[in-house]
Amino acid sequence: MDDLPIGLALLMLLLAVLAVALTWLVRADWRSEGRLDWWRPIEDGISNLLMLTMLAASLLQVAVRYFLSDSVSVPWTDELSRLAMIWAAFWGAATLQRSDDHISMGVLHDLMPASVQRVMRLFADVVVLLVMVPMVWIGWRNAVGLEIISTVALGVPLAVFAFSVPVCGALMVVHTLVLIWRRLRGETIATRFEPGI
Repeated sequence: MDDLPIGLALLMLLLAVLAVALTWLVRADWRSEGRLDWWRPIEDGISNLLMLTMLAASLLQVAVRYFLSDSVSVPWTDELSRLAMIWAAFWGAATLQRSDDHISMGVLHDLMPASVQRVMRLFADVVVLLVMVPMVWIGWRNAVGLEIISTVALGVPLAVFAFSVPVCGALMVVHTLVLIWRRLRGETIATRFEPGI
């Protein structure tokens, strides 16, 4: 257990450098509608770090289990990969909310006139706020209550897992408020993933 922090710290340092490099490689997407979107590289970098952490911890766990089990012990890989997966799921939902790219069924929506479509989108944004604001509040209270319990292998408070709900939920609330503001101003919101038809 004495070398746990060193191995974990080296892995996270390597993954952070790799995440920054990958984020820099896709920097052409940072400009949207002629303006620099300063928050997007941060979101992309965190997304890359979470996905790389999940991948590296899982691969390390499999490699050690099947090839190096007699000489190497890394008991923290399971908890680290679960932690990264939980944060990646919530962080991804918040990132998709920024560009209004969540899965939707647009068959009826696409048949409506543009003014009705805008009202429907605003109604959906209000529903998102009505769901997310209580979820952030309750998630925060639950996460604070878990600070007294530590994980077995990583030794971090269990709240590290639970804080993904209020932190990413609050980010979704902010993105939803920005979407409402942009819709009320009459801006068109270009999604990152346009249908291929």
